[in-house]
Amino acid sequence: MAVTKMLSEKWEIKDRNRFLFGAVLPDVYREGNTSHESHLKMRIRGGGWVTYDLTSFKERYGKLMEEDSLYLGYYLHLVQDLVYRDFVYNEHHWDPAAAGNIERLHNDYRLLNSYIIKKYGLRNELTIPGDFEKEPINALYSFEIRRLNDDLKSDFTAFSEGNIFFFTKEMADSFIGKACEICGKELEAWKKGECFVDAYDWAWKKRAESLLETTLNTRELGGYRTRQGKMTKVHTLLRSDEQKQLSSGDIAYLSERQITTIIDMRTKKVTSHLPSPFANRTSFAYHNIPIEEGSGVPESVEAVPVSYMKIAGSANMRQVYQCIAQAPQGVLFHCSAGKDRSGVVSAILLLLADVRDKDIIENYMMTKECNAKRFALARKNHPDMDINIIIPREEFILRFLQFFREKYGDAGNYMRSIGVPPEQIEMIRGKLVDTERKR
Repeated sequence: MAVTKMLSEKWEIKDRNRFLFGAVLPDVYREGNTSHESHLKMRIRGGGWVTYDLTSFKERYGKLMEEDSLYLGYYLHLVQDLVYRDFVYNEHHWDPAAAGNIERLHNDYRLLNSYIIKKYGLRNELTIPGDFEKEPINALYSFEIRRLNDDLKSDFTAFSEGNIFFFTKEMADSFIGKACEICGKELEAWKKGECFVDAYDWAWKKRAESLLETTLNTRELGGYRTRQGKMTKVHTLLRSDEQKQLSSGDIAYLSERQITTIIDMRTKKVTSHLPSPFANRTSFAYHNIPIEEGSGVPESVEAVPVSYMKIAGSANMRQVYQCIAQAPQGVLFHCSAGKDRSGVVSAILLLLADVRDKDIIENYMMTKECNAKRFALARKNHPDMDINIIIPREEFILRFLQFFREKYGDAGNYMRSIGVPPEQIEMIRGKLVDTERKR
């Protein structure tokens, strides 16, 4: 409310009440729900980052944003929340995962309300538009409007329980100033048909988690932006470590997303004593395409990028990409740890999609977080091994990308050189990139 009041004083807003109402509305989500839907929250960059889908909002309500202050206010709330995430996570290193921190932060808000109300001259004068249920914004989410007046009354009531834990008065003033500045720049850009806040670059990092219940390192290749501004498709290509068993939840997850082709790159020696649980399931097409290179531990840290080039040049690698191209639906490919062989295939696929190196490196490094338990176990069971060889490092993938480009130029040339026909390369690109939308 403080940010919106300051913006409405500086910028020409057609209807200040509707502007304020729109700015409050995203937080009027239903009791027991989260704010995911009302904020158009989405995971991107392989699922390891979260942002708000500003593009979708502008596609749906862009015309109304020009005519109706409610929709402009709603949009700027989403922008403010991106600024807020950057402010608390990056500038002030807030840890929401620590036990009790979320509750303490919300208590800070309640303690600060009286200070903010007085300093910024706020009044509880918000009016709910008549016949709100007929507003087009209701197609986005079913808002709990009946609770709004009670919530506002509570926010405007002095609160004094406990002490400030993290979010101080100085931080509140600093955030309000920053949010006003960024929202102002976004308004300037919006009036020119442009944008200042890029939701992709303003995303915040989440703890990396496996998509399957029974693995440590099953992740997306979807949600990455290409250099052309397109996005890689979600629920289409998954990278993974081995599945020693499958839960009903895992089967449901893959089936619901039509991930029906499984490519197992483990060697025959491994699959003979650790067979894949997909092998005898008729609802999945299982392919064991063994990649011998990368099945062992390189002799040194310096040898890791070289081993990745050997993986890329493996005799069976052509079959991996052809299998991806010919798969009727989505594909899950995996090795043992989902690190080296899966990491090389993932990097090459993202190169083919023309994803930025920064994101390719990030996708590779998420394995370090996901496989933390696996690396700890390796350290315990193999105390004489140089653990630095098996733990992902940025320099490993950077050197691989350098070697790869020196030898092949780009991913298309690479695939042609190993025998993947041009039409199948295009089929893989079609599986990788969402050609309809930019972000």
